[in-house]
Amino acid sequence: MNMVVLVRWNEPYQKLATCDADGGIFVWIQYEGRWSVELVNDRGAQVSDFTWSHDGTQALISYRDGFVLVGSVSGQRHWSSEINLESQITCGIWTPDDQQVLFGTADGQVIVMDCHGRMLAHVLLHESDGILSMSWNYPAFLVEDSSESDTDSDDYSPPQDGPAAYPIPVQNIKPLLTVSFTSGDISLMNNYDDLSPTVIRSGLKEVVAQWCTQGDLLAVAGMERQTQLGDLPNGPLLKSAMVKFYNVRGEHIFTLDTLVQRPIISICWGHRDSRLLMASGPALYVVRVEHRVSSLQLLCQQAIASALREDKDVSKLTLPPRLCSYLSTAFIPTIKPPIPDPNNMRDFVSYPSAGNERLHCTMKRTEDDPEVGGPCYTLYLEYLGGLVPILKGRRISKLRPEFVIMDPRTDGKSDEIYGNSLISTVIDSCNCSDSSDIELSDDWAAKKSPKISQASKSPKLPR
Repeated sequence: MNMVVLVRWNEPYQKLATCDADGGIFVWIQYEGRWSVELVNDRGAQVSDFTWSHDGTQALISYRDGFVLVGSVSGQRHWSSEINLESQITCGIWTPDDQQVLFGTADGQVIVMDCHGRMLAHVLLHESDGILSMSWNYPAFLVEDSSESDTDSDDYSPPQDGPAAYPIPVQNIKPLLTVSFTSGDISLMNNYDDLSPTVIRSGLKEVVAQWCTQGDLLAVAGMERQTQLGDLPNGPLLKSAMVKFYNVRGEHIFTLDTLVQRPIISICWGHRDSRLLMASGPALYVVRVEHRVSSLQLLCQQAIASALREDKDVSKLTLPPRLCSYLSTAFIPTIKPPIPDPNNMRDFVSYPSAGNERLHCTMKRTEDDPEVGGPCYTLYLEYLGGLVPILKGRRISKLRPEFVIMDPRTDGKSDEIYGNSLISTVIDSCNCSDSSDIELSDDWAAKKSPKISQASKSPKLPR
């Protein structure tokens, strides 16, 4: 398994593209509530960038060795080219009309090609700084605006013949090309050949920049050096991550100081530009963004919520029910993972989740235990790319999917393995649902659900 370095979502076609460190590209699609690999492309070279076109029908792939290609959403190659450079390609993007593609290089150049692969221009933007990334203050996809997502239902199926109608949004401002350099400077340009761009001196290192959906607020995250510690002689310079916000004129709006000591590798706007999500190492941070002056009621809500420890403390306040309900909304997390409570694991595995939400799990075989006379298995809950163990057990039949499962309420000591602390649960194959992930025999699977045997042959996501 290889580490995933790029993740790109296709909104019109509801597909997900992932790229690993060795150049493997996987396109995932949701089928019957389960994600499976639809396309695989492995050229054996490291991918520098992957970008979907604004209508979602094409993909632009650029490699660090200078090879670039454009393919369709269904996997057909439209054209490819080998760009001879003394430096590496660091990023690639589409123009807002999808008629041209732009590539940024490590020596500060922008290479322009049309949508058919013909070379149009080479422009040197900076002689001493390389280009980290490029983007437009323009919607990533031209989709219909809807207050409710159509993908919340398990019955949703992506379009097969392309999106129905995706009107171009009306915008009062001309799209700006945003170019981030290794020095931390950011250029706001009307086009790649703009002779007088607006330059933002962010003062940050390892910058990551992204416009909000409306295209009027630019978030720039990076690391800034702080003063040297006074009580530590010859101590190292401390770094902390910061987020700065700018408007379309390059004017500084606000600076958010954080305690994050690792570089921010990615940022993303969400929830109609009311949230900014930041990834740093293994942590994911959520920032609440108010585009207008906050109301007094909201400020009071945040002040009271910060003084309370958890949601249940709201009921202890002498407030009217309406205000208590409003105050409770401050504790609603932006990301709602189905992580079980360790103290209530039995109820989690015994009863369905609220709203009949489908929780995807993975069962892995562990080492054989001679004390129990067979292989042991662990059932994991899939969570944000990781696995959370929830159940342990061993298989007692090679013909039917029957398991002895350990009671999750116990502490799992070795002397209690498969003793009185167990719940001997026999999962009868006749009572299994079609959505079960249990390993079935080929004959039984063919009768009940052919989809199970097909899914087992799908390539696994590299990590």
